[in-house]
Amino acid sequence: MKRPHFIRIELLSDTTFSRGEGTAGVVDIEVDHDELGLPFLGGKAIRGLLHDSWFSMAPAFKDAKPLQASAERILGKDFDLTESSILRIGDGVVDAETRKWIQGAEYRMERPVSPSMVLQALTDIRYQTAEDRETGAPARTTLRSVRVVLRTLTLDSPLCWLDNPSDIDFRCLALMLLATRHAGLGRNRGRGHIRMSFDGDPEATVRIVKGGVL
Repeated sequence: MKRPHFIRIELLSDTTFSRGEGTAGVVDIEVDHDELGLPFLGGKAIRGLLHDSWFSMAPAFKDAKPLQASAERILGKDFDLTESSILRIGDGVVDAETRKWIQGAEYRMERPVSPSMVLQALTDIRYQTAEDRETGAPARTTLRSVRVVLRTLTLDSPLCWLDNPSDIDFRCLALMLLATRHAGLGRNRGRGHIRMSFDGDPEATVRIVKGGVL
């Protein structure tokens, strides 16, 4: 396998990558999307997901010093304000061909497609309420509308190494990818199930974890 160039994120269920605000008159919780209306997942959010995955499984590798050192090289030291990691992770976006097609549809002279139409085609709106702990019934005045990105969408996040990575670095990162199964809001409501892999090849990613040669 050649050196991986990107992380592929496959949405196995509807997912909300929240932008921390709503769209007035439309939804209370909006998803991250760009000027074309295409949903995306920010690089910092992806790094955060990988960090959480490593944090949860690190105790199982406490005696594996090379992996521990590799995780620090990839993610940087905890509580270190300087950017010491050797890996930069780009935003997770749709593939270039799809983006080019959407851009052409939006900028054509006749019957152009609007960004809102693109967003609506790739997403849906869900409604949820908080539960009253005493009665188990929906709590009053808690109805919220949440936009979700529809399952089957795939996003690609480019990788940029500032230093030459070792096979151990790739193995460590592959472990983080395979351990990251959920993202976004609504995990306890059946949303946010994802699969991550190198270059869209889950089997090759597993081989790397097992010590396969790059």
